[in-house]
Amino acid sequence: MYQILLILSLILGVMQPVQAQHILKGVVYDEAGTGVFSTTLRVLTEDSVFVSGGITDGNGDFEIKNIKAGKYILAVSNIGYAGQFIAFEMPGSDYTLPAVVLKTDVVALGEVTVRGSTFIRKKDHLLVIPDKQQIKHAFSGYDLLYNLMIPGLDVNRKDKKVTATTGEATLYINGVKADFRDVQNLRPRDIEKVEYYTLPTGKYTGDAASINYITKTYTTGGYVNMEAEQKIGYLGGNYDVAAKLSHKQTNYSFYGGYSTTGYGGIKKEKNETLFLSDYTVNRNRETGYANYRSNYKYIHLQVSNNTKKRNLLSRFSLNHSATPQNDRDERLNYTGHNVRSVMSSEKTESNSLRPTAYLRGDFNLSEKHLLKSEFVTWYTRNTYERTYTEDQRRSSTSVNENLYSFVMTNRYTFRPDAYNTFFTRLNHYHDISSLTYTGDYDSRQHLQKGETLLMFDYTHEFGEKITLSIDPGISLMNYRLQNERMKYVWTFRTNTWVRYRFNSLHWIGVGFSHHNNQPEISTLNEVDQTIDFYQIKRGNPNLKNTKLLNLYMMYEGRIGPFNMQARVWKEQFKHNIYPHYYTEGNKLISSYCSDGSFNRFNADMSVSCRISDHIRTRLGLEYHDMYTDIEQLHLSRKNFAASADVNYFIQSFAINAYLKTPKKILDQSRLVLMETPMIYGLSVRYSNRNLMAEAGTENPFTRQAQYREYADYNIYRYDQTQTSRIYQQTAYLKLAYTFDFGRKTSREQSEVDKTIKSAILKAE
Repeated sequence: MYQILLILSLILGVMQPVQAQHILKGVVYDEAGTGVFSTTLRVLTEDSVFVSGGITDGNGDFEIKNIKAGKYILAVSNIGYAGQFIAFEMPGSDYTLPAVVLKTDVVALGEVTVRGSTFIRKKDHLLVIPDKQQIKHAFSGYDLLYNLMIPGLDVNRKDKKVTATTGEATLYINGVKADFRDVQNLRPRDIEKVEYYTLPTGKYTGDAASINYITKTYTTGGYVNMEAEQKIGYLGGNYDVAAKLSHKQTNYSFYGGYSTTGYGGIKKEKNETLFLSDYTVNRNRETGYANYRSNYKYIHLQVSNNTKKRNLLSRFSLNHSATPQNDRDERLNYTGHNVRSVMSSEKTESNSLRPTAYLRGDFNLSEKHLLKSEFVTWYTRNTYERTYTEDQRRSSTSVNENLYSFVMTNRYTFRPDAYNTFFTRLNHYHDISSLTYTGDYDSRQHLQKGETLLMFDYTHEFGEKITLSIDPGISLMNYRLQNERMKYVWTFRTNTWVRYRFNSLHWIGVGFSHHNNQPEISTLNEVDQTIDFYQIKRGNPNLKNTKLLNLYMMYEGRIGPFNMQARVWKEQFKHNIYPHYYTEGNKLISSYCSDGSFNRFNADMSVSCRISDHIRTRLGLEYHDMYTDIEQLHLSRKNFAASADVNYFIQSFAINAYLKTPKKILDQSRLVLMETPMIYGLSVRYSNRNLMAEAGTENPFTRQAQYREYADYNIYRYDQTQTSRIYQQTAYLKLAYTFDFGRKTSREQSEVDKTIKSAILKAE
C-alpha cells in the first residue's frame, strides 16, 4: 500500500510543473481614477477561444484563477465605456496586469438601441448613463436629471431644488461642489454620467444625499446663455442671462436675472371662533379685493481655479427682493358678541437687499487625505411695513432690520485603504440681528444666535456585502436676547446606518439619526405686533431646541426593466415648536410653544421604467400617518397619495405629462390640517442644439382649485378655504439660447441662493 502511494506521489510531482495554473490579477479604472465596478473580463486565446472570465469588485479589482502559461487576449467591457482588447503573456506564475483605464463611450451608447439598463448599481452609489434622447431633450443640468427619472429623487426644475428621500441633495460637478446656477447652465451634451449617493460615503460624507455630474472639461472659450419664461394667465416671468469664459485652469462666470410675479383673483373665506376671557367672538371673513406683486433681481460674479491638487472658488453676489404690494380688503361679519358687519383693509410691503461673499477651497493633500473649507458671509437689510384698518380703527407697524450672518465649514477625510474612511467636520453658523420697531409698539431688539457642530464619521466595508457608517457628534447652540445672558444648549447628534448588498442589483439599508434644530430667530423676538383688534402676535424667548429622531429602512434595486426605491421611516420631533394661543383680558395672544412632540410614520415607493426608446415613466406612492401627543391638542391625520410622470420623445420634441393626487396633511410647524387639490400639467419642448423652446400648462381644466386649512387650538378655531388665479388654468412660454465662442466650454450649473433671512416678527 505504501509503495502505491509513493509511486502516485512521484507521478503527481512530475506532472505538476507541466500543468501549473496561476492567477491573473489587475484593476480597472475610469478616466477619473475611480475603480469601475462590475466590469466583465474574458480571457481568450489568440484565436478568440474562451478560456475563463470574471468581473471586478467594488474597487475595480479582479482575480481570474486557473490560467496556464501562454499568450492570451483579455476582453474588457462595461456599459457606458468603450471596450478594450489587451494582449498579454501569462508567465509560469501569478501575474498582475498594468492598470486598465476605460474611456466613457456615451456617444456610442446613444447611437444604438440599448437593451440593458443605463442604471448601474455600484458598491456605494447609483451610476446613471444618460442616453441620446435624455440628452437631446434637456437644456440644463436640472432638465437632464429630471429626464433620468431616478426613483426617490424629486427634481423641481422651477425652484431649482433636488430632494432625495434622505433630504435635500448636495450637487457636484466633477467632484467639486456646485451652486444651483452652475447646474442650471450645465450643457447636457457635456454630461457623460451622473452619480447618485443615497447614503453618501467617502468625500461626500456629511451630505444628506449627493449628486455628482461627471462632465467633459475644456480650458478655452466660453458661452453666453439667455433664458426667458413668461407666464400666461397672470403677470409672471423669469429672465436670466449667464456667461462663462475659460482660460487654462481658470473660469470666470457671470449670472444676472430678474423675476416678477403679480396676480389678483384671490378669494378667501375664513370662519373663526375666539374664546376670550369675558365673551366669545364668532367672525366670518370674505375677501372682496386682493392683489399681490413681487419682484426679484440678482447679479452673481464667480472666479474658480482648478488643478489636480486643489480647487479654489470665490464668489460675490447681490440680491434684491421686494414685495411692493400685498393688499387685501375683507368684509367681517361678527356674530355672538357685538353683532355687526364691517370692512377691513390690510396693506403690507417688504424689501430686502443682501450682498454675499463666498470662498471655498478643496485640497487633495494626498491620495488618502482630503480637506474642504468654506466661508460665506452676508449682510441683509430688511424693511417691513403693515397697515391694518377695521371700520374706523387703524393699526400700523414699521420695522427696519440689519442682519449679519456668516458660516464656516471645515471637512477632513482620511481614507487609509479601500475598506476604511474617517471623516471629521467642524461647522459654525452665526446670526446677529438688530431691529427697530415703530408704530403700535415701539421697540429695539438685538438678537444673537449661533451653532457649533463637531462630527466624527467612521465608515467600514465588510467585504463586498456590508457597509457600516457610525457618525457621532455634538452640537453647541447658543442665543442671546437684548439685556439677557447668553444661553447654551448641548445636544448629542448621530447618523448611523448599515447597508447590505445582496448583489449588483439590490441592496437594503437600516439606520437611525438624532439631531436638533434651533428656533427660527424671528420666533424668539419678544416684541408685540397687532394682527387685528382682537389678536396680538408675540414671540417667545424661552423656546426649547427641537430634537429630531429618525428610524428608517430603505431598499433600492432593479427587477427587469423596473428601477425602484422603497422606504419606511418613523420621525419624532421632540419639543416641536408650534403656535400657542392664550388670552390676556379680552385679547387673544398668538405666540409659540415647544412643550410637546410631533410624530410621523411614513412609507413610500418610487418606480421608473424605460418602456421604449421614446417613452419613459415614473410612478410614486406615499403614505403618511401624522399625530401629536400635545396635551389638549390630540390631532391626527392619515394620507395616501400618488404621482406619475411620463416623458415621450419624438424627433426634436419632448412631451411631458405629470399628475399629483390631492393631499390631506397635518402640518408639523403650524399643527394645521391642510387639504391641497390635484395638480396636473403638460408641456411640449423643442430642442435643437443651442436652442430650446417650451410651452406648458398646469391645471388646464380646473377653474376653482381650492386650498383648505383648519385648526383647533381650543381657545381659537378657524376653517379657511382659498383660491387664486395662480391655482388654476395657468400656462407659460419659455425660450432659451446659448451662444458658444472659441473652443466649446462646458456650461455650468448656476446656483444663487434666493432665500433671504429675517428676524422680523410679522403679523401674518
